[in-house]
Amino acid sequence: MGILLVCATALFANEDLRFADSCYAARANRANGDKADAKNAKLMTDAYLKAMSDPSVAEAATIGYVKSVYFAFRFVHFDKSKRKQKLDSLKTITENAYNKYPNNMTISDIYLACISLRAADMNPIAAVKEGIATTVHDVAAKTKNYQVLGRAHQVVPHVPLLISWPDKDSADYYLNKALAKDPKDLYNYFFLAELRFDQKRYADALDLIDRALARGVRTNYFLEDKRGRWQLKELQKKINAKLDKK
Repeated sequence: MGILLVCATALFANEDLRFADSCYAARANRANGDKADAKNAKLMTDAYLKAMSDPSVAEAATIGYVKSVYFAFRFVHFDKSKRKQKLDSLKTITENAYNKYPNNMTISDIYLACISLRAADMNPIAAVKEGIATTVHDVAAKTKNYQVLGRAHQVVPHVPLLISWPDKDSADYYLNKALAKDPKDLYNYFFLAELRFDQKRYADALDLIDRALARGVRTNYFLEDKRGRWQLKELQKKINAKLDKK
């Protein structure tokens, strides 16, 4: 009886994982503009959380859980007044997963993105005291996540605060490496174009935007690319408005 119970529990947990994966694969379904379906997001997050209790699928379920929580933060509508609370929760969830599975690249990348987002929203002195820049640099260097590393040099406060932040030269170097590594990711173009705008290199920024918009939208990253295209077009408007004033 005990063996049967263990087998039944394992099958149920694996079914939770299968169901959660199917929800994640369909995460763009019923999207309203660039917002995801909140019900689907909750179903997949809850199912991943249940599956994590089964040791045989715990790591796979943990990957899915942090992906689904991060996805929900980005694409499910929430009250902006709760942003800090949600960012703190994201940091805790992803940090716990990273500490348990430090060599898992997916978890490491999401952990990086979450602590970088949180740091960009924080008081610069508080971010320095927490040593966030050092954590970002160490994890990003290990995973070779050049996008986050480049972005961190531009927006994440670090010591010495007034001398080296923002470090646009390092941001430039790593964001170019990110684009070369993955030219399909529209955010590699956006972050580099945003840096070019800050550098007043408007023609280069517009060229990056044109190249990104010419790529279209990837089926597996529908919401991500739709949001990315919107941000690229907004930056394009901002640059053109700046040029029109000259």
